[in-house]
Amino acid sequence: MTIASEQTRACGSRPSRPTLIGVLREKTLRALVAVAWALAALPALASEYTVSPMRMELDREARSTVVTLTNTGKDRIDFQLKTMEWTQDGEGTDRYSDTTEIVFFPKILSIEPNESRVVRVGIKSVPVTAERTFRLFIEKIPSPNPEPLPPGVRVAVNVRFALPTFGKSPVHQARGEIASAAVARGQLLLVLKNAGNEHFRMDDGIELTGRDAQGTEVFARKLDERYLLAGSTKRYTTAIPRDVCAQLATLEVAAKTAQFTLSRRLDVSRASCE
Repeated sequence: MTIASEQTRACGSRPSRPTLIGVLREKTLRALVAVAWALAALPALASEYTVSPMRMELDREARSTVVTLTNTGKDRIDFQLKTMEWTQDGEGTDRYSDTTEIVFFPKILSIEPNESRVVRVGIKSVPVTAERTFRLFIEKIPSPNPEPLPPGVRVAVNVRFALPTFGKSPVHQARGEIASAAVARGQLLLVLKNAGNEHFRMDDGIELTGRDAQGTEVFARKLDERYLLAGSTKRYTTAIPRDVCAQLATLEVAAKTAQFTLSRRLDVSRASCE
């Protein structure tokens, strides 16, 4: 009995081995603490700025313009700028490539609180047959942290604004079309095409409205889309909840631009939802 009692006390006095779950919990806790510490140590990111205008158009009559940056925050803001040519691939996805066609100055600037600076922007050659599209990237350079971060923790926050810039052709052909639209297997399959020589912009996105046999609206959704560039085609797929799809008799698609409105009304059957 004495031996058994001593063995029990001896076993109870041994330090317990850390389990895998315990190790993972400890590592997770350390990571969370490090991130929280880093975020607390960051300088205030409340520094704000405005950009005017929100997009630029350059043509034969006005081959250059200015962009005004205003610091509306409480801290100095440092910026670096870069231009890239903006195109869209066969799926309508934005693509960017280096360009020297757009010239601008300055490329790096600092703005004190409640002050403004202008950036002068110009185009080397005006397009003849079709619009060319670019973006002026205005990037806020993060300020250095006033206090050192814990070992192994690095935090960098880059805020970048992409200003649309259009090199306009003297010939304007604004034309868009709904290349195809159908409801199949409970999904809307939509293809939009820009058949003109300049971009069009859908300020309100693409609006979808579904109605039942009595004409009552039972489905509404907005596809958040803005630009479709000249010659580009974009495909959209959006799912319709099965119970809602079963109620649909029609589905209306509408995309409104400054130049025209694209619309299509689709008949929806139960077979389209299965």
